[in-house]
Amino acid sequence: MAALSLCSPLADAETFDYPWKLGIITDEVSPDLGEVLKTFYPKFQLGWAEIRNLKIDGKNKYIYKAATPEEIKDIRKQLEDAGVKFSILDTAFYKIPLPGTKTLHESATELNPSEGEFARQMDELKRGADAAHALGTNKLRIFTFNRVADPDMIFDRIVEELHKALVVAKEQDVVLVVENEHSCNTATGTETAKLFKAVKDHRLMHNWDPGNCFEGGEEPFPKAWDMLDHKRIAHIHLKDAAGKAWKPIGAGEIDFVGQFKALKDMKYSGTMSLETHYRNAARDAYASSVESMDGLFGVLKKV
Repeated sequence: MAALSLCSPLADAETFDYPWKLGIITDEVSPDLGEVLKTFYPKFQLGWAEIRNLKIDGKNKYIYKAATPEEIKDIRKQLEDAGVKFSILDTAFYKIPLPGTKTLHESATELNPSEGEFARQMDELKRGADAAHALGTNKLRIFTFNRVADPDMIFDRIVEELHKALVVAKEQDVVLVVENEHSCNTATGTETAKLFKAVKDHRLMHNWDPGNCFEGGEEPFPKAWDMLDHKRIAHIHLKDAAGKAWKPIGAGEIDFVGQFKALKDMKYSGTMSLETHYRNAARDAYASSVESMDGLFGVLKKV
């Protein structure tokens, strides 16, 4: 249980308990981890962190790709000094075009991928596994390739590639956690349920993201939720939306009260992270994340 002494304007300094391992994707607040741990984490008394990228050599980069072993050790020390545990390592594994496919919303990078990018994926997975272990987790967030017009047409190929990755995951002793991502081929509850019925290995788990499901055109709760294999959910992302705009939690169209009641009923004990995405009128990442976390606590108090 995490006892919260809330000091934000919307929280009325109220103390309450919640049973979930809650954190935030740190670069949604700032690419400066030290600053996030010094300011945002004490404000909300968070005990978990999910890291996607940090500022390395002056640029925001995935830590598993760009950070040296010494820098990874420093990241873990910063977390430990702040009393924060590491939940899951965000990778871009399989967030690339599947060779021979034409993806939707193609960017210049996707049209002209770096030479050998697909061939390097297993090496990237091993590198991610090393970084994850060094940071104190065995969970790596992954994807199912950039979305094509009809994902069903390449479904068998995706399953085949995931099985190849699972061989490496077993060797490296890590769990692969597939995020339902609206820009990839597994976006909705329908698509996620189909994938996990095809891949029985529980070394492949699910990063449930209601916001991405909403962006994929499907009602996250209860429709998509009722399709999912809840035993395969190892991590959750939290962000809200209305129409095509991201919103603070509780200010959008997703039924987060119902979602959290369902999580409570099933006694979900895994990790979860706010993934802000929303930006206020000033485009202030910190203030926007505070607003969204305040909204999340408002939901939790109702539950």
